[in-house]
Amino acid sequence: MNKSKNKTSLILNLCSKVILFIFLIMTALPLYITVVNILKDTDRISASPISLPIPPILDNIKSVLGNPNVNLLEMYFNSFCITIFGAGICILVSAMAGYYLARMKTKLSNSLYLYFLIGLMVPYVIVYVPLVSMFKGIGLIGNLPGLILIFVSGSISFSVFMFTGFIKAIPMELEEAAIIDGSGQGKIFVSIIMPLVKPCTTTVAIFIGLSMWNDFLTPMLIGQIKTITVGIYTAIGPYASDWGTVFAYVMFATLPIIIAYLLAQKQFIEGLTAGALKG
Repeated sequence: MNKSKNKTSLILNLCSKVILFIFLIMTALPLYITVVNILKDTDRISASPISLPIPPILDNIKSVLGNPNVNLLEMYFNSFCITIFGAGICILVSAMAGYYLARMKTKLSNSLYLYFLIGLMVPYVIVYVPLVSMFKGIGLIGNLPGLILIFVSGSISFSVFMFTGFIKAIPMELEEAAIIDGSGQGKIFVSIIMPLVKPCTTTVAIFIGLSMWNDFLTPMLIGQIKTITVGIYTAIGPYASDWGTVFAYVMFATLPIIIAYLLAQKQFIEGLTAGALKG
């Protein structure tokens, strides 16, 4: 009996390792293709996209940095502004809304919670046309504040859902003790609630921050703002594409994310783990 159990466990262990190895290959392959194709010209990329760059060239990076029609610093500035301010506003508003929905037991709070849940089910792309019409009427097309507002509205349903679930798990006794000590709702929210939902804040920041940074259609179609991801489109023509330059843009778009992950690896892992456990 023990031999059969050991054999079964070995088989399961082997299968899990094989599956993990397959996922590792699937995850590493796009990164490998990006790195090797940055150092090759378009003809070599088209002929053999997965071959090693022998000899390597830096023409693709030079073409992006030296292109007079491309302002890489402006693209980075726009992307950072959208991500930092969009995620920050979304987290602040969502945390306050989640606190209200988690603590108030009224028909209004229940209706608002249902409203945000319905927002999770609506595909974001189907509201592009009415958003363009509405923002064009109030003069918010083609500027950063309007684009940040769009990103906040698109991410707030997920953020409120996450914060509401986390805050519901916080014991009410902590707030009651603070009220006895003379603390108001604002101080309770800042001093007690926000520190306790730090894992949720990290999780939300990771998910919505990455979605805002990587978004391509929204800045191009609605905001008409050049971000680092929109820059990739400049190397794609109607009849031919400069794939070497495309991969160079992909590298410039991915590099800040990799650096951020290396600098805050512990927070990333804790945030994702907390999101998996609580979500």
